[in-house]
Amino acid sequence: MADYFAASIEFPASALEEWEIKAALEDEGVKFEPLKGDPYELEAKITEGIFYLYKAEARWGQFEELEALLRSKSVPFDRQSGQAFEFIPELVIYRPARNGVPAQDLTFLLLDGTPAVPVREIKDRLSQGIEAVQAYLDKHYPHYPPLSEFVG
Repeated sequence: MADYFAASIEFPASALEEWEIKAALEDEGVKFEPLKGDPYELEAKITEGIFYLYKAEARWGQFEELEALLRSKSVPFDRQSGQAFEFIPELVIYRPARNGVPAQDLTFLLLDGTPAVPVREIKDRLSQGIEAVQAYLDKHYPHYPPLSEFVG
């Protein structure tokens, strides 16, 4: 089915203490006692304080309800969707506001697992100098803290 394709999401495992988040994961097929799933269809694990979920057939390559819930509870996450026919893989990064830094909700289209950078935009700014290129990259591809900074 074209409207169901691979996706993964990861976030700090401490968020599993929230019953709503656990319930949303159970809706995705995660079984918690013990933490497992069909390795070909579903993989769920916790590594170094980060919960990771892979689903071979996620609707539109997303976890729409879970992602909305994580945002509403200010839980940072990374979600990556696979490619299917006309759908380009993407990476979604959400970081809640903290320490005076506003929330970041970023979406990057991926090419071979790396955010795609529009060459025309870079070329257009090169004539304005490297500072213009850096300003463009800072605006559209900003630095964001790794999930590990939210563990503990």
